[in-house]
Amino acid sequence: MNIISIAKRQLGMLLILLSVTPVFSQQITQVIRGKIVDAESQSPLAGASITVMDTAPLLGSVSSDDGNFRIANIPLGRQTLFVSLAGYEPVSVPEILVTSSKELILFIELKQSVRSLDEIVIKAGLQKHKPLNMMATVSARSFSVEETRRYAGGLDDPARMASAFAGVTPGNMQDNAIIIRGNAPKGVLWRLEGIEIPNPNHFAGGNVAGGGVVTIFSSQMLAHSDFLTGAFPAEYGNAMAGVFDMKLRNGNNEQRESSVQVGLLGIDLSSEGPFKKGKQAAYLFNYRYSTLSLLAGLGLFNQSQVPAFQDFSFKLNFPTQKAGTLSVWGIGAMDHALEKESTDSARWETNWDRVRNDWRLSMGAMGISHKILLGSGTYLNTTLAASGVSNVADIQRVDDQLTLQPDAKISDQSWRATLSSVLNHKFNASFSLRTGVNYHRLFYNLDVNSTVNNIPGTFRNITSSNGETGFAEYFMQTRYHINPAISINAGINVSYYDMNHAFSIDPRLGIQYKLTSRHIVGLGYGRHRQMEDLRIYMVEKKINNQTYYPNKNLDIARAHHFIFSYDWLISSSLRLKIEPYYQLLQKVPGIADSSYSMINFRQDWTFSDSLGNNSRGRNVGIDFTLERFLQKNYYFLITGSLFDSKYKAPDGRWRNTRYNKSYAINLLGGKEFITQKGHVWGVNLRFNYIGGERYSPVDKEKTLAEKKIYYDERKAFEKQAGPMYYFDATITYRVNRKNYSGALALQLKNALGSPAFYGYDYYYRTGEIVKEEDRIMLPVLSYKIEF
Repeated sequence: MNIISIAKRQLGMLLILLSVTPVFSQQITQVIRGKIVDAESQSPLAGASITVMDTAPLLGSVSSDDGNFRIANIPLGRQTLFVSLAGYEPVSVPEILVTSSKELILFIELKQSVRSLDEIVIKAGLQKHKPLNMMATVSARSFSVEETRRYAGGLDDPARMASAFAGVTPGNMQDNAIIIRGNAPKGVLWRLEGIEIPNPNHFAGGNVAGGGVVTIFSSQMLAHSDFLTGAFPAEYGNAMAGVFDMKLRNGNNEQRESSVQVGLLGIDLSSEGPFKKGKQAAYLFNYRYSTLSLLAGLGLFNQSQVPAFQDFSFKLNFPTQKAGTLSVWGIGAMDHALEKESTDSARWETNWDRVRNDWRLSMGAMGISHKILLGSGTYLNTTLAASGVSNVADIQRVDDQLTLQPDAKISDQSWRATLSSVLNHKFNASFSLRTGVNYHRLFYNLDVNSTVNNIPGTFRNITSSNGETGFAEYFMQTRYHINPAISINAGINVSYYDMNHAFSIDPRLGIQYKLTSRHIVGLGYGRHRQMEDLRIYMVEKKINNQTYYPNKNLDIARAHHFIFSYDWLISSSLRLKIEPYYQLLQKVPGIADSSYSMINFRQDWTFSDSLGNNSRGRNVGIDFTLERFLQKNYYFLITGSLFDSKYKAPDGRWRNTRYNKSYAINLLGGKEFITQKGHVWGVNLRFNYIGGERYSPVDKEKTLAEKKIYYDERKAFEKQAGPMYYFDATITYRVNRKNYSGALALQLKNALGSPAFYGYDYYYRTGEIVKEEDRIMLPVLSYKIEF
């Protein structure tokens, strides 16, 4: 450290010390501490000034040589930090919630300014609307774990929370699957700690591929994360619709903290702290068990009517002096659902009443990551991970002779080993480069059997195969500031798939132009691709007693994303964003000479058809966002989307896709009331108005003849369900005591009980075709104590 930087640091410390006077009060206060690093090189920054705004006397600190800072005696409630350092763009960390039970530990990244010192204006901008990944130019934002609770309808679930964002629409009440810009939910990629993982939801894919009932992620575990909806940076492969880039936080390395939460969805136990006092290594874990399943085990419910689930998440963090930081992390879940059949035909209403379904599902992901700084401008992050899914279902159906017959028997045991290494180098304030390689080794053991259209006697094997394959990805991404107003993110993702020998080179480009300090325009382009589920490729067919795999050599589906972005920061807390976009989907698998395309895929565990790369699609639309960030105890988010989603089927006709809902409007807002003792009341409301999903008309003649619903796929998706409207509410109350805090929350999903359309059923009692609608109102009451 040179003499000038030492002088700046000492001057900053002196100014802060002069502004701080001793506090003699019985008022409950808390500690805010953390680390300041360079946003691109991740090198610690010494001498950064951190100030707690609007405190009297003014509270603050200066970061040490290793970037750490600590501020004591912080009043409870919402606080805003102002962080500045010569040569870096100052930032505001707004409206963070300080409670009595837990120290607040922050990891703050500062971006080096590309302006000369005499051009720098000390004016911090809110970072709330910006993604953590600086290589993302358009269609990306960060979110906090607190928002998953605060946003009405979020239910502590990142996917349900994200359905409030522009370009995103929810699927249905029973599922947290999301539709991004008209794309199927299966097109969403989930990453954890930089590694692709399986769908992280309980009962994943039960209704819709890409969705589930309850998220596996615990609010106790998550750090700030990114959500992207188009033209992703080059490091994101195997995704065509969107990306959740999830991060786990580190445990408190100075003191032990715990929490217990009891709610309708589950009972959570969480703990964190140092392995040894005075050392830097720390642990963090959370375990959850289904509340209803526990009550059923006590005899309060019929066990067969209650789905059971449990999950466990953890992160162990081991910093060293010179060898970097080693972390071990993981998530895992186990689910079981049993639905029993009725053998009394007089009690049958629909086909499902005669079905017995025993479903067991488990998912896990675990990794060992090592991150090391290689000089002042370079870091290397390497991870070895394993993830997998076990999906076992035994479905039986009572035939007309009241005998239980096999209908489907599924066993899917799939897992992968992943080696990932990413090198990031910052050449100077204007130019940085990130490059990396991922290699995935996939192992599978599939045994899928089913009847044809539930007809007894047609039970047959669809695939019975096991083996392994792999795919490799290489990416390179650069960020270059031509001048303070214009920046370019350019990159390339290269992939190769062993199984079908598919090779893909996918360019990515983002350009941002700051018209003024408040008006920014951007352009984004990306070519993206995504694999289908392994069981789709492994469908077996026989000719002359010879087995072959018609889908094994399918090419990979691709999508071109074109996006224009206009961002207007109207004030320090209010912004308007407008994003028109166009997406072109190519080489999407479909069934020859039919209307079937994987563009419309919802879920089919026993898929058995031959496919070809014979369909394509286009999505065009515009997204609007008007957002007031939480300030002065209130916020709102108004989003609107107009879009059109079409596909050209293998039969040569252009049609609406299943997910062409045409429009979506979201109104979200909330207000907090903070007492003098630091207790916090919160009232949050949300209203959605969304176009209905497309569906095919019922083939009435065939349905009535066979007493089972058949859709006329020659007229695929010509019908549209009525608009969906949902009203959600969340009411929270947090009490702060000297050594603990308690949080009570009531979350109401679909508080008005609005109907949701799911299709049609044949009604046995009347012999009629009836519309299948559910009016599900989900109240989730929970209480959490932190100590």
